[in-house]
Amino acid sequence: MISVIGRVIDDANQPVTSVKVVALADWLLTDKPANSAKVDSAGQFVLEVESIDPADAAAISPVVPSLRVRVVDRVGRQLSTDQVLDATVTTHNLGNITVSRAEGEGLLVTNGTGTAKLVSEGNAVKLLVDGLEAFGRVADEIQIAQNSINMTQLFFGVPEDFHPNNEEIDPATKEPREKANLVFKFSPTEIVPQDPGPGAPSPRIGDARPERLLLKSLLDKKTIVRILMNEPTLSFPEAFFWLVVLTPVAAGIPAGLVAGVTALMGVGLPFLPLVLVASVILGFIEYIKIRKVLEGTTDVDDLKHYFDPGVASEPVQRLSVRGFKQAAPDHGVQHCKMVIVDNDRAVVLGSPFSQRYWDTPLHQIEEPRRGGNDSDIVHDLSMAVVGPAARDLFETFRLYWNEDLSQNQELPALPALAPNTQTSGEDAIAKVQVVRTMSGKRFTKALKGGQSEKGILEGYLRAIAAAQHYIYMENQYFTDGVITDALVAALKANNTLQVIMVVPIKPDVVFYPRRQAKRIDQIREAGGKRVGVFTRWSYDKRVNGDRPLVAPIYIHAKGAVVDDSWVTIGSANLDGLSLDYNLLLSPLAFGETTACELNLNVLPNSPGAIAPFAQFARRRLWAEHLGILKDGVPHHEHSSLAHGPDHDWLKLWRSVAERALEHAQKAKREDFPGFILEYPKEDGGCLDTPRKHLAALGVTLKPINQAVIRPITGSRKFHFSTGKWDKKRLTEDIKQ
Repeated sequence: MISVIGRVIDDANQPVTSVKVVALADWLLTDKPANSAKVDSAGQFVLEVESIDPADAAAISPVVPSLRVRVVDRVGRQLSTDQVLDATVTTHNLGNITVSRAEGEGLLVTNGTGTAKLVSEGNAVKLLVDGLEAFGRVADEIQIAQNSINMTQLFFGVPEDFHPNNEEIDPATKEPREKANLVFKFSPTEIVPQDPGPGAPSPRIGDARPERLLLKSLLDKKTIVRILMNEPTLSFPEAFFWLVVLTPVAAGIPAGLVAGVTALMGVGLPFLPLVLVASVILGFIEYIKIRKVLEGTTDVDDLKHYFDPGVASEPVQRLSVRGFKQAAPDHGVQHCKMVIVDNDRAVVLGSPFSQRYWDTPLHQIEEPRRGGNDSDIVHDLSMAVVGPAARDLFETFRLYWNEDLSQNQELPALPALAPNTQTSGEDAIAKVQVVRTMSGKRFTKALKGGQSEKGILEGYLRAIAAAQHYIYMENQYFTDGVITDALVAALKANNTLQVIMVVPIKPDVVFYPRRQAKRIDQIREAGGKRVGVFTRWSYDKRVNGDRPLVAPIYIHAKGAVVDDSWVTIGSANLDGLSLDYNLLLSPLAFGETTACELNLNVLPNSPGAIAPFAQFARRRLWAEHLGILKDGVPHHEHSSLAHGPDHDWLKLWRSVAERALEHAQKAKREDFPGFILEYPKEDGGCLDTPRKHLAALGVTLKPINQAVIRPITGSRKFHFSTGKWDKKRLTEDIKQ
């Protein structure tokens, strides 16, 4: 047995007791602790680990086996650097291990430096739920801009060609010459959609479109506009190397197999060079093909093609559109989405600029304002901020923008803003910290020494560790092992803690559905009935005698609320790519691969205190999901959502889910807003269609012609230029 003793103290030489000490045995080939020890009231600990037999050690590796000892908080967040010990020595005295109080306690993210940055008081903040509110707010911000508009985005759909008079009607087609892809804010004129077929078009005129709003701001107010878009590329030589290796495998003719077969035939080595040359040639062809495909996934060229004619006559070019190159497999996606106006107002978005993400809180199955979207209905979260945090967001934009520029082209830093004292129409005045995920391999200028920034993950782990009553999460992906382990540890440490999650029925990444189901199983096993996982749906009673419709709502949100005290909203999913490292790409890159992400954390004024914005966010989101409406809009002031530390929130959620399931089983001819269902307890990762998901919950769907409801797979496309649906009927999910 190996025995390790020591004492954990803070920077003032006081004992730290709310931590534990863990040991990782390298010979076990896992990142799971071999053992852990609690710290007593004096900060002292005794940690014992079963030693490895010398003969086994020699058989495993010629290197002397080592033991890594670290201090972690109650959910496993690392608080000290690893102390590497010789595992052939049976007794170690580590003396004092110092852990900074700023590292070990509180909700402020320090990124391991002991100092929190990008934190500001006096911010007027507003919750923006779904595209109606988020895109509408962006449209408003662009219209009030006086000096500058800076944005980062993943997608930005614009018309194919620019026309000076964008709403001019073509006399031949009776449609606008410039066909809108994106509408952020609709004019009061009601949309009366037509079915496809003969008939005069009824095009939309007068709607607020982002590309036109930007042009108007550029031309009329002479604002400076900078747009930074994600631009995926292939790294060299890493991507080329893996294509050479993997292309023959993908083609079904592994190079090793070919070499082995030729050897058996008696020709062996003479043909091996031919196999290698063929692999290189195939790899190079695939490299060129994939590069062309990747070039088609960025909107940089489309934006330039559209905007350039509109600003060509301007004597001073105030528009800059650039791609932020992300070379795969080394780097992830530039996933941060924000708009900063006049450097003191900003919107952090969960959504790319695509009409797919426009929707209302009612999430109606038939919604022409979703335009060309024919996939799932989408629920999303965004947040607006006015005040000092907007300058912190600009600082992040400046960091992105400057990364690939020479020093004389860089944007300069700006002075801090004074805090606000009035909400000025926003939801609350709040303390805000900007937190980020940034790869040290990509940001070689901004992040010296190649040390990545993982502040979003740290913020989550701090909030989970501090949770006393409930943790609420709604996220597109729930596949990260570190977050899962933290939730498991928190549930085991606090037998009254509740975890409530809202997830999509099928994440849109290969392998994620099964991985998500596995993570959900882990937290359910740890928390039992104190864990509730739900999916969102939309229900349409139908009034023409047809069967009622049920359609899943795709949760694209990236948000969480803890104890009405802490809230985070932004671009980061709960997966490795957004938080720490991508499980699939990182081995190919010989190191971690992470995306560029940004979240806003809203913090309480003191530990454990209620943060008004966090409480409002929880009530507003739950009112929508649980169908608590007043005059057709979410009623966040309803008494059932009132704060109380002893509330059994899961009782409220499960009662709604039970009523919703009964509603679907009986195919009632009544609408049911806030249609939530519990995530199935078995084989959730295999239930990747609406029909499978509903059937697993006990909804009768066989035979199809006798089923009582119709599961719908997505929306109908609506064309803004014609005012018509793309097809007459919605598509029913008929997969058994």
